[in-house]
Amino acid sequence: MGTWKEELGTSNEAISLIQSIFANVSDAILVIDRDGLIVKVNAALEQMTGWSEEELVGVKHICEICRGMATCMEESTCTDCFFKQVQMPSFEMRLRTKEGKEFPVAASSAQLPKESNGKMVMILRDMSAQQRAEKECYQNKLTNFAIQAQEEERKRISRELHDGVGQALYSILVGLNVVGQGNLSDPIRQHVTDLLHMTSKAMEEVKRMALELRPSALDDLGLLPALRSLMKRVEKSFNIQVELHTQGTRRRYPAAMETALYRIVQEAMTNTAKYAQASQLGIVFEDREKEILVTVVDDGIGFEVDKALNTGKGLGVFGMKERAQLLGGTVDIRSAPNEGTTVIVRIPLPKEGIEDDHSRVNR
Repeated sequence: MGTWKEELGTSNEAISLIQSIFANVSDAILVIDRDGLIVKVNAALEQMTGWSEEELVGVKHICEICRGMATCMEESTCTDCFFKQVQMPSFEMRLRTKEGKEFPVAASSAQLPKESNGKMVMILRDMSAQQRAEKECYQNKLTNFAIQAQEEERKRISRELHDGVGQALYSILVGLNVVGQGNLSDPIRQHVTDLLHMTSKAMEEVKRMALELRPSALDDLGLLPALRSLMKRVEKSFNIQVELHTQGTRRRYPAAMETALYRIVQEAMTNTAKYAQASQLGIVFEDREKEILVTVVDDGIGFEVDKALNTGKGLGVFGMKERAQLLGGTVDIRSAPNEGTTVIVRIPLPKEGIEDDHSRVNR
């Protein structure tokens, strides 16, 4: 294999190839003289900045398009500028466009050979898309952490209500029953009876709160038994007929997936119960080869989805979508006035970690 010069052939061929690379490479390239004046740019830099070659070459100083280097201490600084260095193989800088916008670019710079009279070449790559992706990933991690922490706290409080307050109320109820069997005057007996009713109602309220916070069936039995229990409570509390139809394999799913699906369906059912004026609600749960598809349909009065979201009244919908997105899924809300509401949830199944244990799912 020959040398680089031998591979290129004649000097004119080498120059032609270099010019072709300079013109067609996707990264932005510019050359500045020893005073910082821009003397050469490629098409990628014109596209990146919005300035034409005529507006840049011999007109703009590097400091007019560079708004400083980014460091671990500062987002934009001119301290130890790359222009003062012989070579900087990698750094980040803020680039200003013709429209006055600023965005981050990955950059490298190097002094050209001595015969260039101190010229420097810079190569820039747009990092805005990468930073957006990194920011979104970071936000998703934070959101996921917050949701997990919230669910753990819900579980803790639910157990304390059930095992602590619930058991204490039960003990009081037993004691009042014992007292009520004694030889009491009518006013005292009536008072004990009233206390029994109050304590019984308090126990029911504590039980309801514990279930709302975190149903034990979700952890002990799985998603579908927890949904059936939720259906019964909705039917009893709101006088709505609820039906559940299932298709596919009987199995448990990862805890995060079961929790997300339960909360999404719970929010959809709660919205129907509170606002839809519906008499019937249907849930179709499909375990497909690569995803879980859940459809929740009601016969209520419906609503304008975009209007609800734009006016800030769709916080529950945002929460549903966020939970699904964290698992790579989607939530689609379809509704219109007087046409009912349909909620379609799609969550992809993980390739590993699914349990096909029929004995653990009571369906």
